Amino acid sequence: MRLYMDLKEKGFYSIMGIGALAGLMEGTMSKGFALHYLFPGAILTISSAFVGGLCGFLIKDFFRVIRGMKPYRGVNNDAMVLGGLAGTIAGTVIQVAGSPDGANLLVGAVAGSFVGSLSGAFPDEFVTPIIQLMHRAPASRTGSSETRQSVRQE
Repeated sequence: MRLYMDLKEKGFYSIMGIGALAGLMEGTMSKGFALHYLFPGAILTISSAFVGGLCGFLIKDFFRVIRGMKPYRGVNNDAMVLGGLAGTIAGTVIQVAGSPDGANLLVGAVAGSFVGSLSGAFPDEFVTPIIQLMHRAPASRTGSSETRQSVRQE
């Protein structure tokens, strides 16, 4: 039996891993090598991704209700997790590039995670169907003209 992680699980663990490494690097530079900075970095980063996604969905629902539409009931939240992952990477890289000594890496990861999840919550209903189409079997992705050509050749 092979375990298969879907996109949300991969993104979740990646956000936590980047946050843990950012916390470890920041703690190592300021206090010396200590592994106990891994956990706070991971928890702060994934918590800020959750809060950013929640704020994004609240803002999205607010504007939908104002326009007279039904609130969006997100089921998959793939775009929020992908946005959080991209934001975490971008925030960490921007903090490394902007700081001469690499300090406050965790702050960059947390801020990037929040902004990424916030912005990823807005296109959520469009991203999940696209990902599902990408995971379909190749035979079911072929167009009608391609199917007819393969039937004629047989």
